[in-house]
Amino acid sequence: MASLKSGYKNTKRKRLGRRGFNLNVSLVIFAGILFYLISQVFTIMTSKKTDVYEVRTGSLADDLITRGIAVREEKIVESGYTGIINFYNKETERLGYGALAYTIDEKGLLQEYLSKYADLEKYYTESILTEFRQDAIDFTADFDRTNFQTIYDYKNSIQSASLKITNRSVLESIQDMSSADIHTCYSEVTGDIVYAVDGYENKTADTIRKEDFNESAYKKKEVANNQQVREGDPIFRVCDNETWSVVIRVDTPEQALALEKEGNIKIKFLKNGLESWASVSSRVDEAGDCFVTLTFTNSMVTFCTDRFIDVEVVTNKKTGLKVPNSSITTGEFFLIPKDFLTTGTEGRKGVYLQVYSSTDAEPTIEFVPTTPYSENEEYYFLDGSVLKAGEIILKKDSQDQFTLGDVAQLTGVYYINKGYADFREVSILYQNEDFAIVEPHSIYGLMEYDYIVLYANTINPEEFVNQ
Repeated sequence: MASLKSGYKNTKRKRLGRRGFNLNVSLVIFAGILFYLISQVFTIMTSKKTDVYEVRTGSLADDLITRGIAVREEKIVESGYTGIINFYNKETERLGYGALAYTIDEKGLLQEYLSKYADLEKYYTESILTEFRQDAIDFTADFDRTNFQTIYDYKNSIQSASLKITNRSVLESIQDMSSADIHTCYSEVTGDIVYAVDGYENKTADTIRKEDFNESAYKKKEVANNQQVREGDPIFRVCDNETWSVVIRVDTPEQALALEKEGNIKIKFLKNGLESWASVSSRVDEAGDCFVTLTFTNSMVTFCTDRFIDVEVVTNKKTGLKVPNSSITTGEFFLIPKDFLTTGTEGRKGVYLQVYSSTDAEPTIEFVPTTPYSENEEYYFLDGSVLKAGEIILKKDSQDQFTLGDVAQLTGVYYINKGYADFREVSILYQNEDFAIVEPHSIYGLMEYDYIVLYANTINPEEFVNQ
């Protein structure tokens, strides 16, 4: 019995000993894991934060924003009589030959009738009111707070349309008025009507001069309904050709010639954001001033009330992957003949490197994985971080050797999708002061939605990235 108890105690001690040993191993493993986690957190906390940029498709262009002078085929219509003028067409409306254009009321009979007898509301049908509502909606949608002049343009347009309706209706309803007092005048020209003259009507693209751009000296005479006019006064103009031009000034003959060589250029009108294509011509006058003429075959009526027009000239527009210039850097790479790059047993690209374990030992051949970063017709560009100048590589299944030494630079960015900075070549299609457009989907380059380092000079290749 005693021996059994003794054996039991010994067994118990052994079991307790094993438990104590297992507990110590667990503590060591736990401590190791804890130390690793703490060190990783410390590394992340103390490492510098890297600014990251997501690559997206975009475009860049050489934009010239300037103010030009509109020149058109315009005809001035003069009053045939003296008296109070009333118009019967909305501004910018097409005036046909033989259509009622205006009346001259020598004694103010129309105005008197309007103020005393006319029930003006009856002239505004539901269809007419719908047109006014749509005009208001369009104006609100396109309104730009930075261009307050559009409010006055809209006001004049509405007044013109309103008076057209009432004047025409009243004229038709008062048949007993003496024709000697009211002169009804019909159009002898056709075109889009503008109730203003400014002295630029006879200018052409070839006669525009530098002083014509002086807006402080520009005078525009607008003629309104119920205004007193004299016989022979200019009262409106008509624009009768859809082909028209905007003349802009440029600084040098070289700039003018460069725009002319474009042939056709996309133009954005800043007034309403409309874009159109223009053919381009240029000239330098006897004073040495340089002018570029942008000629359009559409949208004339949209701008027929404007003499000075703000335009954005869009040239050299390129589309691709848009990256900041701050992300672009250069890297140095070894050049090796293409037939020296091979594929290893695990499918990885690399080279066979001749390795010496000591100065007296026979060299051995070692496969070194390395990824090409670019190529041309003869060479691959290999990363210099895993190879050294003077080392010898061998061609597979051959005795041919090549000594590393020739290097070349590549332009690229640091790609960080994998959590570390990896160089990626970029081919720049176009570049301005802030951004570059690079070729998308190239073999060694970037794709949309890739992440790159925003400031390339803040990181080193293969460096861990803390975003």
